[in-house]
Amino acid sequence: MDKEITTGQISKIHLLKSQLRLSDEEYGAALESYGVATSKSLTYQQAADLIRKLIKLLPKELRENFTRGRKDEKKYDELGIRWNDRLNEHYATPKQLRMIEAMWMTSPRVEHKTEEAFKKFCKRISGKDRIEYLLGSDIRKITKAIESL
Repeated sequence: MDKEITTGQISKIHLLKSQLRLSDEEYGAALESYGVATSKSLTYQQAADLIRKLIKLLPKELRENFTRGRKDEKKYDELGIRWNDRLNEHYATPKQLRMIEAMWMTSPRVEHKTEEAFKKFCKRISGKDRIEYLLGSDIRKITKAIESL
């Protein structure tokens, strides 16, 4: 069963609606794309997705103010906990992905502390084209590789 929307998410959706000056028709169309008529009918994940989409519509200066210090969602959280049936193994969790990225960005031996360099390093070590495809076993390999730089 899907996790229910939080009151914080409902408030954020309504704040974004007002900041974007969405008409009732525009707002209704956005909700309709999720198959619901009110924000309270959204699941937690649908609400998070709608919030992300609405934030992207904000002018840059408002977007920066709106996203600064947000506590409800962290990087990679949208991936969730996933399982690869073919390999019979879990994909890396959002927490694991944040951990290896933090290791990369804070390691004194890493010369280029950029997201692009981090992604290339992960591809070289794991063979996976995208961070989202990393498995739990890949995290161990990448951790050891960063530690041994």
